[in-house]
Amino acid sequence: MHKGKGKRNELLKFLSLSSSRFLYSAPLINLRLRTEGFQKIEAEFCIQKSMLYPRFNFRLHSMAAAALLSIPLSTSTKASRALVVSGWNQSSTQKSKLAKSTNNSPVPKSYSNVHRWAQKQEENVKLLVRQVVNEYQRAMNTLIDHLYIPSDETVPFIQGNFAPVAEIGEKVRIELVEGEIPKDFPPGCYVRNGPNPRFGANQNLDSPLFGGKTLYSWFEGEGMLHATYFEEDGSIWYNNRYVETESFKLETKLGRTYLPTMDERSSPGARFNRLLNVVRFGHPQRDLCSTSIFEHAGHVIATAEGGRAFEIDISDLSTKGEYTCYGHWNRRFFGPHPKIHPETKQLVVYGFDIKKPYYILSVISDEFQGKKLLNKIDLDLDKLILMHDIGITERYIIVYDFPMVMDIPSMLLKGESIVTLDLQAESRIGVIPLTGNNRSVKWFNVDTTCLTHHANSYEDGDEIVVHGLVTCNLQLVAVPRDIDHLEWYSRGMTLEHQNNYKVKIANIDGKLFEHLHEWRLNLKTGEVTERNISQYKFPLEVPRINENFTGKKYKYVYAASEDIEASKAKGFPMYGKLVKIDVSQKNEDSKLVQFHDVADNTIYSEPVFVARPGSTEEDDGWIVTYVHNEATNISEMIIIDAQNFDEEPLARISLPQRVPYGFHGTYIKKKKKSIL
Repeated sequence: MHKGKGKRNELLKFLSLSSSRFLYSAPLINLRLRTEGFQKIEAEFCIQKSMLYPRFNFRLHSMAAAALLSIPLSTSTKASRALVVSGWNQSSTQKSKLAKSTNNSPVPKSYSNVHRWAQKQEENVKLLVRQVVNEYQRAMNTLIDHLYIPSDETVPFIQGNFAPVAEIGEKVRIELVEGEIPKDFPPGCYVRNGPNPRFGANQNLDSPLFGGKTLYSWFEGEGMLHATYFEEDGSIWYNNRYVETESFKLETKLGRTYLPTMDERSSPGARFNRLLNVVRFGHPQRDLCSTSIFEHAGHVIATAEGGRAFEIDISDLSTKGEYTCYGHWNRRFFGPHPKIHPETKQLVVYGFDIKKPYYILSVISDEFQGKKLLNKIDLDLDKLILMHDIGITERYIIVYDFPMVMDIPSMLLKGESIVTLDLQAESRIGVIPLTGNNRSVKWFNVDTTCLTHHANSYEDGDEIVVHGLVTCNLQLVAVPRDIDHLEWYSRGMTLEHQNNYKVKIANIDGKLFEHLHEWRLNLKTGEVTERNISQYKFPLEVPRINENFTGKKYKYVYAASEDIEASKAKGFPMYGKLVKIDVSQKNEDSKLVQFHDVADNTIYSEPVFVARPGSTEEDDGWIVTYVHNEATNISEMIIIDAQNFDEEPLARISLPQRVPYGFHGTYIKKKKKSIL
């Protein structure tokens, strides 16, 4: 729209019809109009010494308003455009005529009135900008409301406990339903992140322009935090709140939501949705922060897959602003699963960009509130991949170059999914010293697979042992447009085909089963040995460990396991039980596997381990998580004894409302100088 000369001329013609209100005279050298996603619109007048010289006169014509509309309306705080309004000499007669024609506000002769006069001119320009922007927004909203008509059909994947809930406002006290809180359970906060779509995103839209339907995806929902607080006096409290990203604030201001782009069934429609989002909001899709949350150096940080990180005030879940590691992280995307070294407390963060360097790793010190950058590594990859997770050991960082490619051109030009599987690509794991660089990366070729989550890794003599969840396909990869989503997912979860573990065979049968896998990487010889730890008897996801053993030799992985039939009915993972696996067992047939599956119709969230204060045994502690009963539509929080994993929960805690299904969480213990 803004690049076409004809369109620009039409815009200028329209604006010039009312240009009398856009004319100002002012003793200005520079006028800067800055837009930050419509959230912050300023007119900054740079008053300089030349204001004392009446021979300089400057005007702001409707061209300035037109130029404003040509500014990319980015939500980035860096988005800005300076409009330099050149000056010219005029005779006193010309200046007098111009002054009378511009709101009768000539340049004051007295220096004492200059400041007041400049403030008035600034207010006039701000009013002008607001009027132009408001008219522009109204026009775009009218256009989009006519192009997309709400359908009677609801979105199947945003129903039941996938449906959004409202913010409750402030902390509310909650009570035990059954059992009791262990006496040595540490005071603190269990907080979990996850999508919570709003603005009618549970309803499909008919898109008459392309004769198709626009489907909202649960993955595109705005991030909402759910927190349960355990106080020293024994009281328990609950709160929930959205992560207020810049796009969230913009949607709130406009009362409109981004058009969906992740599950659009029409390729032209997907492209057009992204285009309208750019025109309306300045970005093709919203800036989500719905994946995970962690604590480092006194900061609580919410993260996303393909988004920025935001700092959270854990006491009330309010959003403090974007987290950039005090300026050390200046990339557009902040990886969702950074790792914290258990001894040094150093933070390893990672993230991608759509241009080279595609992936950067940074090591941040725990000292000085996380303000010190210790190392920065460019992975020097030749393509943009989806690396959802990373790992660490005591001396190394573990990265994954697997065949999950992020194809930006196909997304923009063809309307396809941003994530595709490259069936011809190989898989490799990289090992990098914490103090190393891209020349010190040692790559190991492994059997081709897709990794969803890293479980743990550690050093064992000359070998690096890596444990992670792998699969042959991903839920994030677009469902082919010629097959129904439920049929596609049901085939992927078919038990009879779960051994069809060949990534390079282009079919979906049995490909969505995830299992716990082990790689042993020999740093001296370069050899790799692999084994399947959990086999294919039960699918796994969201693995967690006792984080005091991150990067160290360990025994136990806790994970959620899918209820196959419930998942096939929903077309989405439904975790019907929790699993505890002893990874130290060498014989696959005799591995210790325990299940927590003590309640019917119960769906579990990710299991989070809370270590008992002063404990020395790895599994001496508790598992905390949110659960939801599909039959009663009631959510609770539970506490499980990790050493008696298959027994009834030690405590069941009521919640004031449903907690929708979500992603990852953490437990933040209270400290002497508490951030709670």
